[in-house]
Amino acid sequence: MYCLYPTFKFFKQFWWALVCVGLFFAVSCRRAVEPAQNHDAKVDSAFDVVNGLLNSGEINRSILYVDSVYSTFPNPGSLDRWKKYSFLSNFYLYYDVAPFKAEKYVDSMFAMLKNKGSQYNTEYALTLFAKGDVLRAQHRYDKAFESYYQGHSFAKENLDSCQVASFSAKLGLVRFVQQHYLKAVPYFKQTLKEMASCTDSSTFENQFITPQSTYNSIALCFERANQPDSALQYYLRGLAFIRRAEPKYPSRKAYIETAKGVFYGNLGGLYSRMKDYAHAEKYLNMSIGINDRPGYAIGDAQTAKAKLADLYLRTHRVATAKNAIAELENNLAARQGENDANLNLRNWLYQLKSRYFESVGDTNRAYRSMLKYNALKDSLLAVNSELKSADLDVAFKQAEQQHLLALVKRDRHLKTVYLVATAIISVMVIVILLMVWLSLKRSRINVANLTALNKRVIEQNEQLQRTLSILEQSQLDHAQLMKLVAHDLRSPIGAIDMLADMLLTKNTLHATEKELVDLMKQSTEDCLNLVAQLLQPAVTVDALKKEPEDLYGMLNYCIAQLKLKAETKSQQLLLHGQSLVVSVNAVQLWRVISNLIGNAIKFSYAHTVIEISLSHTDSDALISVKDSGIGIPDELKESIFDIYSKSTRVGTAGEQTFGLGLAISRQIIEAHNGKIWFESEVGVGTVFYVALPLDKPELALPKAEPQTVTSK
Repeated sequence: MYCLYPTFKFFKQFWWALVCVGLFFAVSCRRAVEPAQNHDAKVDSAFDVVNGLLNSGEINRSILYVDSVYSTFPNPGSLDRWKKYSFLSNFYLYYDVAPFKAEKYVDSMFAMLKNKGSQYNTEYALTLFAKGDVLRAQHRYDKAFESYYQGHSFAKENLDSCQVASFSAKLGLVRFVQQHYLKAVPYFKQTLKEMASCTDSSTFENQFITPQSTYNSIALCFERANQPDSALQYYLRGLAFIRRAEPKYPSRKAYIETAKGVFYGNLGGLYSRMKDYAHAEKYLNMSIGINDRPGYAIGDAQTAKAKLADLYLRTHRVATAKNAIAELENNLAARQGENDANLNLRNWLYQLKSRYFESVGDTNRAYRSMLKYNALKDSLLAVNSELKSADLDVAFKQAEQQHLLALVKRDRHLKTVYLVATAIISVMVIVILLMVWLSLKRSRINVANLTALNKRVIEQNEQLQRTLSILEQSQLDHAQLMKLVAHDLRSPIGAIDMLADMLLTKNTLHATEKELVDLMKQSTEDCLNLVAQLLQPAVTVDALKKEPEDLYGMLNYCIAQLKLKAETKSQQLLLHGQSLVVSVNAVQLWRVISNLIGNAIKFSYAHTVIEISLSHTDSDALISVKDSGIGIPDELKESIFDIYSKSTRVGTAGEQTFGLGLAISRQIIEAHNGKIWFESEVGVGTVFYVALPLDKPELALPKAEPQTVTSK
């Protein structure tokens, strides 16, 4: 600070007063701003509450609770913020799935640890695993496995074996998610081995949470791998561990009770598979009694209810099964969040309803429920198939080789630097001389080289034209062959379908056998539909069977199936309308709606909105699918619905099209005595309309809020 000293006494006193006032305010302001500090105990206690909310299914409330707690911190520390970002990344990966949001929070986790040295080694390793989880959710499996390798390697180099155990468990969970169950078991057993080094001073997570969940994970692996005896052994070991550890943690009674309930539910499911129904029912009811209440694992209790409904159907207690299924359906309606757990449980519900309707002779409703089950099952399998085929071991070996190669390159680089430094002057002289000599030589042969090169290019172009002609002919031959094969497949597939019908007419089939035959019949019908599509079928009015269907529910169902496809392009799917019952063929109309929404996703840019609307007039139900995509050029508008149209184009992300979807859609809509048309402007977007005749328009529900599927 600089001080002025005027000549006159008055001015001297005035400046000293200003200095004093300035110092006062500087000290006051400095005291007003509190330094950033971590609130470990308060934050950890808050997230214990948050975990209870998530277990209870109160997903939306958990976000609000975290925000309310953090609002009480004047200036939260780096670790406080890291824990919040860690929670948010997990939230958008497993509770309200939005991988691109989760990615942003993982980036923030790295930012909080930047320049922190070795202070937060555990958090840094966890962040690398979180990055791997995000990359896996985005189907970038090679990068995901590389991040897992880095996290595990960093943990082994910087943490003790007790702390490393949780990271070994995480690798086992990756294998489990891949459905490589027996390959996951060694990781979990390694976890138990590493946990043996934990002392009494270790955290509750290391002392209890990780060991009991590891026993449960090993048992689940053996159960999924159809090794029930090994699974039973580890479930019982896990329960024994919980009973031994329980007296040590009286303040954690709720969490320990929840863990017991999870084990009871899984043990009950295993006994049911082993046909020990008495023990199965006992443990399932114990699980529900523990976890079906606020603050406990309500989601796990609902899974136990599904297992119990399955048991009732297996033991022919149809009335009891009906009540269990109804209760489960009500529970599902109240569940929050868009995630795989909800989808899997909903798919299980479809299967249970199909089996129940079949057992009471309601074949139509059983068939519709089985259709929904198969459709959602196929969607889930499609999402996981690519992950299942990825090889974690190979990726780890490659990452290790790259790491070793980088070390070798670094050593070689240091040696090379010294060598180059001593020889650089002589090399520069030699290079200059060579450049002068080469310049003179090239000036003499450039013309000859250019002439030869031109001749070679002409010859290569001619060869390329011949190759393209051969490829075009090969493509035509391939298409003809596909049609011949499709035509020849109809007879054997039809024979299988007929045999399935014959088997279903027999009364000697058990419920399980009948279910398998039903699945075989559905598969043959799907194959026949595919063959018919390859042969360019025409849908006729006489051949179309129609039943009353809630169009709003169908649209909502289609959007749920296509949400993952939209997420890959960060698009939003919005549904407007109200419940409207119309007599249609649900399977055929579902093909039309899925095709229109799929085209909208394909030909729209990333980060755009696709709006699906349902309304009605006095005579027609009107469905519209509006996008903000590339539009349809005028020269293609006349042929867009032609079966032999050549107006195929690639999508905005390079997606391939075949030109059959709209032609088949028009056949289906015309078979319903309906109309399909569009309005389009290049560069602005396209709106497709479908009008279906109404028998008795009936609005069963108030206007629904827009349904959104989004990825940002």
